[in-house]
Amino acid sequence: MAGPADLQAQQTGANAAEPGYTKRRSGRRLVLGMILWIVGVAILAAVGFVAHTHPKPWAFELDFTKILQWPHTFPCLYNARTRTWIDADADLINSFNDPIPSVAIPILGMIILMLFRRFRQAILLGIAVLSAIGVWFAIEMYVGRPRAIPSEGICVHRVIAAYSFPSGHVVHDVVLFGFLLYVSFSEPVRSWRYRWVLLPLQLLVLLYMLSVGFARLEAGEHLLIDVLGG
Repeated sequence: MAGPADLQAQQTGANAAEPGYTKRRSGRRLVLGMILWIVGVAILAAVGFVAHTHPKPWAFELDFTKILQWPHTFPCLYNARTRTWIDADADLINSFNDPIPSVAIPILGMIILMLFRRFRQAILLGIAVLSAIGVWFAIEMYVGRPRAIPSEGICVHRVIAAYSFPSGHVVHDVVLFGFLLYVSFSEPVRSWRYRWVLLPLQLLVLLYMLSVGFARLEAGEHLLIDVLGG
């Protein structure tokens, strides 16, 4: 039978081994994250080059958008009287990335993080969103892909005077809400006593992130490659 001294030695050894295990685990996560980041950048560069050399919409992109929008008159005359409830929902989702909400929502996220004393994460969130805007603008100007127009057979909810690739809405929301989602799964939050309260919010954020791409396509303001690139 193990005596008190043996039990204390085992506990001391376990406690000594735990930091090493945690460090190795964090190292593996860092390597995996770097690999995924490099793969993502490579895919984005390849898709961006294709969009740059072939700026016009591909036939499969237009067909995909037409499927989402259902049969409509040609040319499509979009207005408040002709839009469906799906159109209204898409417009609502897209409105969250209008100038004022696109600034107010990240600031609100930073304030919430600071209220929970996550000052480092709050600063990183601001840096991530600003960096994403800069990268998006640089890629958009380089690729120079024009947006689809109603004469190509799709409905366009709003005519936006900007290039199409990649989708700025998708870039902004994936960085912003993806960062918040990542923080919600970090170790300090997972060990929080009331972490179950966050589950509905996590599901809602995940659903919203998936719906943004659909909303951009359904509104005809981006095509499939733009959304995938974002």
